[in-house]
Amino acid sequence: MANPVVKNHFKVPEGRYVLHSEKTLGLVPFMMRRSSRLTIAALHGGEEEGMYMVYNVGDYLHVAPFDATEKDPMCSLIFNPTSMRDGNPCCHAYYPARDGLDLLVGIANGEVALMSLRAQISAPPGTNRPIIAATLNADNEHDGTRCNVVLFVPRTNGAQFLAGHASGNLVVYKKTPAMTGESSSKLLAHLTSTKTASNNPLQTITVPGCGGINDAAFCPDGSKLAVACRDGSVRLLDWPSGVCLGGYQVRKSPQALAVVAYGVCCVSCMFKAL
Repeated sequence: MANPVVKNHFKVPEGRYVLHSEKTLGLVPFMMRRSSRLTIAALHGGEEEGMYMVYNVGDYLHVAPFDATEKDPMCSLIFNPTSMRDGNPCCHAYYPARDGLDLLVGIANGEVALMSLRAQISAPPGTNRPIIAATLNADNEHDGTRCNVVLFVPRTNGAQFLAGHASGNLVVYKKTPAMTGESSSKLLAHLTSTKTASNNPLQTITVPGCGGINDAAFCPDGSKLAVACRDGSVRLLDWPSGVCLGGYQVRKSPQALAVVAYGVCCVSCMFKAL
């Protein structure tokens, strides 16, 4: 059967969209049973300045220049080199924090890695071990289920972030010197060792009866959090109280979620096997 033709343009009520670029080389096999996500990041200043794509496929987290459609990723990181099935990256988020700790990675075993994107790019070529500043929820200290979404909390300048788990818990953390082992005013762009932190969460919010959290997205002003749940619901929570303000139900479990720029409409989607 011939490969389906990729549409290079489409029209929606919000406007017209045209395909910007398509990656044709350096492709990695897609694994249907492990979700792949894409994060766009921008670094300013230094030799690493530019736009980057961060995406996970299978056991690896890849980093590639945004416009490098004809090249392999700059680095491909593996978080658990053993045969364990729950050591793969599931989700990630970026925020240009002043302390340089701007990248979050959620792992299938429930852990959350706090990292510096610049440090990963600056590592020697061929390095596939991630440089991690702090590991949250190590050994399932706070939640023993899969981490499905990580987000930086808006209007905190990257100082607070959350992890959404398959248990239905939203675990909120705050950066501290004890977590990173360094003063928060220093740019940790050249970390040389992996550090494990056992910081207690700032807050834990449980979404009752949701069956687990698949994805989440903040409104632009950070006052509300939309959560996609395994029970087929999309719920809108007040932030930071976690009180449910409303929501809607869909036929199947929504896997991905986004909030439009004006913060009024939530867009969710489901995936169907071919």
